[in-house]
Amino acid sequence: MKVGDENTELEFVYLKQGTSEITMKILPYLFFVLLLLGCKDHAKPMEEQPPSLEEQPPNPKEFLRSYVKNPNPNDRMCKDDIEQAEKDLEKYKNIYVTTSCFGCKTPPYADEIIEYAAKDHFKIINNDYSCVVIDGQTQGCYKTMIDLKMEKIHGKDFRQKIEHAAEELMIQKIQAGTKVLSIYDLPEEDLPYFKKEDKLIKDEYILTIKTKLPLKYELHTTPFMDISFIVEKDGSISHLKNENWVSGFKTNEKYKNELENIAKNKILTDYSQWTPGKYKNTITRVVNNFRVYLE
Repeated sequence: MKVGDENTELEFVYLKQGTSEITMKILPYLFFVLLLLGCKDHAKPMEEQPPSLEEQPPNPKEFLRSYVKNPNPNDRMCKDDIEQAEKDLEKYKNIYVTTSCFGCKTPPYADEIIEYAAKDHFKIINNDYSCVVIDGQTQGCYKTMIDLKMEKIHGKDFRQKIEHAAEELMIQKIQAGTKVLSIYDLPEEDLPYFKKEDKLIKDEYILTIKTKLPLKYELHTTPFMDISFIVEKDGSISHLKNENWVSGFKTNEKYKNELENIAKNKILTDYSQWTPGKYKNTITRVVNNFRVYLE
């Protein structure tokens, strides 16, 4: 077509409109991705930025340790965190900050950290820690300030000492059988595994059971349950529990209890012998789970 062709102009208008709509749809996702990016020193004005990548902070943790000593005057979020940290340090002699942030990996001995730190006379304070700078406002200054002060009193590795002691405490509980780990706490080579490998294992613990009940289901709306169970130290399973039930259709709700019994009996009958899991060469009880589709 020629450039001046009326159809070409019309197509161009549609193209621009379509591009605009696509842009509007992806903008929220772009913002979310940017939000999760690690710390970058955007808190300072552009002219104060280091001239080269080599002069950038080596990692978020080290950036914060340096930054809290001289935060940007306009960084109200960080300054408020520092003020709160100073108040808490006046109030409590020892503080251990636990964290709960998006993307943070929680160690399996998180409960033991709290238990041991409290026994060691540390005040436990939880902080939604992250290392993100948005519009010149920096998150994560509270924990960094507390840690710097505690390092002066107890040594730079004070957190590592508490965490190591907490891990030892957890291993003692594992040996006593009072601690149950999750499959998500273990590396792949230490996971419990079903002794007789079959299609179920290859399909990542997704089990389909054909019942004789008049269930209503379609290709993408099959009722299912997530059944958790504990793989014991001797490889047997126990404590089967329905963690999640999706009926697919309302008419299937009346069969919930019957379906739960069918699912549990199937697992107990056909999937009850496992090689137990390990944590650092210590055999441990482990929570596993099956997703069971019911037809």
